[in-house]
Amino acid sequence: MNLPTVYDGSDSLPQTGAGRLLPGAPLVSDEDERVSFSRLIGFFRRRSWIIWLAIGLSLATGALLTALQPRMFTASSVVLLRPQSDQLEDRLSTKPVGAPQPQQVSGDWDVNTQIAVITSTEVAERVVDALKLDTDPRYNPVLAVQPSSLGRLVGQKPRIVPLASVPKADLAAGRIEVISELKDSLSAVQIGTSYSIKVTYNDRDPEMAARIANAFADEYANSQIAQKQQTAREAMDFLEKRIAELREEARRDFAAVQTYRIRNGLLSSQGNSLTEQDISVYNQQVATAKAEAAADQAQLATARRQLRNGSNGADVGEALSSSVVGSLRTQRAQIAARVADLSARYGAKHPELLRAKQELASVDGQIQEEIDRVISNLEAKANVSNQRLGSLQGSLGQARGTLAANNGAMVALDDLQRRAEASQGQYETYLARYRQISAMSGTEQSRATVISQATPPDGPSSPKVVLNMVLAGVIGVLLGGAIAFVVEMQFSGLTTSDEVMKVLGLPFLGSVPDNARLDGTAETPYETVRTQPSSIMAEAVRGIYSASHIHVPDRGRVLAITSAMPEEGKTSLSAMLALTGAELGATTVVVDCDVIVRGLSKLHGRSEGLGLREVMAGTAELDQALVEIHPKLHLLPLGSVAAEGERLVADGGIHRVVAQLKERFEFVVLDLPPLLSIAETREIAGLADGVILAVRWRATSRERVKSAARLLPPRLRDFIGVVLTRVDLKKQAKYAPDEASSSYYDAYATYLIGAR
Repeated sequence: MNLPTVYDGSDSLPQTGAGRLLPGAPLVSDEDERVSFSRLIGFFRRRSWIIWLAIGLSLATGALLTALQPRMFTASSVVLLRPQSDQLEDRLSTKPVGAPQPQQVSGDWDVNTQIAVITSTEVAERVVDALKLDTDPRYNPVLAVQPSSLGRLVGQKPRIVPLASVPKADLAAGRIEVISELKDSLSAVQIGTSYSIKVTYNDRDPEMAARIANAFADEYANSQIAQKQQTAREAMDFLEKRIAELREEARRDFAAVQTYRIRNGLLSSQGNSLTEQDISVYNQQVATAKAEAAADQAQLATARRQLRNGSNGADVGEALSSSVVGSLRTQRAQIAARVADLSARYGAKHPELLRAKQELASVDGQIQEEIDRVISNLEAKANVSNQRLGSLQGSLGQARGTLAANNGAMVALDDLQRRAEASQGQYETYLARYRQISAMSGTEQSRATVISQATPPDGPSSPKVVLNMVLAGVIGVLLGGAIAFVVEMQFSGLTTSDEVMKVLGLPFLGSVPDNARLDGTAETPYETVRTQPSSIMAEAVRGIYSASHIHVPDRGRVLAITSAMPEEGKTSLSAMLALTGAELGATTVVVDCDVIVRGLSKLHGRSEGLGLREVMAGTAELDQALVEIHPKLHLLPLGSVAAEGERLVADGGIHRVVAQLKERFEFVVLDLPPLLSIAETREIAGLADGVILAVRWRATSRERVKSAARLLPPRLRDFIGVVLTRVDLKKQAKYAPDEASSSYYDAYATYLIGAR
């Protein structure tokens, strides 16, 4: 037999014995172990049904989910943020030099802050109140009972619940859900690097989508004004309370200053103490008194000096300026003129002259008395001036002493005055700020301006049917590929000759096509080989026969055909190999050794009558049991059912029969039971010159084949081969495009057609 080495349990390829390279022996492949493009193509072709199924399911799921998704419409409005200094209240307000300036729009951080305000719960509540969404059954879930998913698919509408029948607590809870839904459907983003914000809202109703988007923009702008008004009101309330407190505090501090002044004698209308004012007055009065006293003393001294020089006092300044003296002198001049006139006309004794002289003497006496009185007045005036000066100097000294005593009290007074001034200044500052805020009331402007109103969209923004289906298709491809990869990794069957040699370490003898997948074949593979000798099936069996053929001198060669598991096509392979050997001129016998199934006997319609059991028991001769199938092919069937527990190897019966057959036939084929199912199979296989393991293509796991190979006798180490059965040649072209057998079908079919 031309069968090379048996699998020895290692992962390496089996080695041929003593340097022999038998036909059909495994060759060490120099093929690159990296994944090639053809292998990838083969993988996808093998598992394409999984991928297509996953794609179909994914597309169906995507279509269903798309159908279940509500149609959403998107509307957007644009809000422009203005710098703080551009607002009217800031342009009208007067701020002192060096005062902090109002915050400006100065970067993304400020824009992001305004975005947070737009999407805040407060603005959402204002929108709900403005549009009365909490009483709208389309938005408040407690006012509408939604249909099931199936109901939505068939177009069923929600059932409206009367507003009056809903408890207030449920309405409040529904309002919270409305606000939450508004915030979830709202988005606000900065447009590029500008100070503009795009406010977008998604809704099932295009009109409501535009209304709500505009409402958010408007309420945000209005909230700016309301916030400023609220801030102004809060500031005015605070200032009113603070001003009242500061007014009372300033009054108390001022009263404390005045009380302290009164208690310490520091009263003054000019801001100085009374003592200081007294000293100032005394200083002025003393200076005046000194001047007056000096003048009076000078006049008196002059008059006295004139009197000492012999003057009668007529030339004294005070006398000269006296009106009485002047009048008397005028009268004297008149009298003197009359005396002179009388003296010229009368004698010295004339009575008129004497009277005139007496009058003149009387006037002179009066003048002298008046002069004496003037001198006396000068003396009295000088004495008074001196006394007044002394009194003023005494009062000035006393005032200076009082001022020295009050200097300590002035220190505390200064502190009280500073506190009173600080209280008054703070009071005036708060009062000025209050008047400023009151004057600015009504001039507040919003920082935000709606520069683009939202309009109802022409079409829905979601679901995006094309995108959803594309995504579903991509997901299907990825999921199908992943499942196909997992299935491929879990697959443990054998597909190609390379897998047989590399995985099992056994030589590959050939493939038996799947008869049902071939065109124009008979009902069974055996009938196809028998009736169609030029068919692909017959040619494949001839190839297996040639691969397993080896000359055995002086005796017939015995080939055992078995499998790891049932239903792997070993019986059909046995019948076809036996028929092929007979047709090629070798006297052949095929023996049915499967006492349980008796498949070979049934295949030839010989399940009754004499057979192997009778020959082994000695109740029939070998010639009586043999059935001629072909001029050079005989069958040794199992014509009767074996007893329970009966074994063919008992008492060496099968051994004697095989020995007789080897002497009479050139080619003996033993159809054995599966190795893993029947224990005696390995013993019967030991009678053969070689063993073929029939492995069902892509069905029998590798581990089972390995286990079966381990059970074969060590003597057959170099004479075990594998045949893949029931191979779908059309699929093989997909699964292994580089496999020789994959292109065999088309090539041979073309060859046959050309030959005809």
